[in-house]
Amino acid sequence: MFTRKFDRRVYAFLGVLTLALLFGVSFGAYALNGANMERGYQPKQPVYFPHSVMAGTHDIDCLYCHTQAETHAHAGIPPVSLCMKCHAEIQTKDSTGEVKASLQVLLDYWETKTPIPWVKVHDLADFAYFDHSRHLTEKAGLECADCHGAVEEMNRMTRVNSLKMGWCLECHMQEPPEDAPEWQKTRAPINCSACHR
Repeated sequence: MFTRKFDRRVYAFLGVLTLALLFGVSFGAYALNGANMERGYQPKQPVYFPHSVMAGTHDIDCLYCHTQAETHAHAGIPPVSLCMKCHAEIQTKDSTGEVKASLQVLLDYWETKTPIPWVKVHDLADFAYFDHSRHLTEKAGLECADCHGAVEEMNRMTRVNSLKMGWCLECHMQEPPEDAPEWQKTRAPINCSACHR
């Protein structure tokens, strides 16, 4: 009843379907595993930005660059214009008097009016909602370093915590200290809809 041509088409379809399933499962395992976003993740950035110099040596507060952290869900990445508030005047030069290559890259972005394509180090899955402003309130009492680590000591930004659900729940499930003021004696929410909206 079925011709050889029909059989070949069925086998070709099954082959393509098998390859698509293998690719889908492999990609899903890679994306969901998050091994590329675990503790110690330290991607190369388009512009060398030593937090150890800016936040450490020069003691620039996190909120100077990440201006929205206290008022918005996202902390915000500073525009090139913010960097240039200082670097229009401060241009580190090497022993030959030339602008250092790492700073020249920043100046090139400034001259071409191109935003810097930073690679996110602390990136949550798309199905998780996180609001910086809620965590930086007096009631939550968290500091930037509680999640991001000692940034002022990092030459290259590194993820120091997994930022996975279990890690977040460890903090949310802690009992408030006994000496906490009355308004701070509630735990953080642990219901699904608090983070999955």
